[in-house]
Amino acid sequence: MDFSSGSSGGFKNKDVESQLRAVQNEINMKLAMEKLQLATDKCFRKCVNKPGSSLDSYQQKCLANCTDRYFDAEELVSRSLLTRMQSEAGV
Repeated sequence: MDFSSGSSGGFKNKDVESQLRAVQNEINMKLAMEKLQLATDKCFRKCVNKPGSSLDSYQQKCLANCTDRYFDAEELVSRSLLTRMQSEAGV
């Protein structure tokens, strides 16, 4: 069956592309949420030794610095991996 044909019962290319973009966006959002949750969990364990009703100034500063460093490190690793993959592919 030719899914790219415009005949009735077939899929239109624009419809398929639109659905693929929507699925990719959903996957990207899920991955971003998972990364945020992982960073939050790691930094909370590192910075909040005694949970209370609110965060003190040290805990707030520690959490902000920790998450910043976490995402900076992730960006560095991602760029390094991309560079390596491109050099191996001969790009």
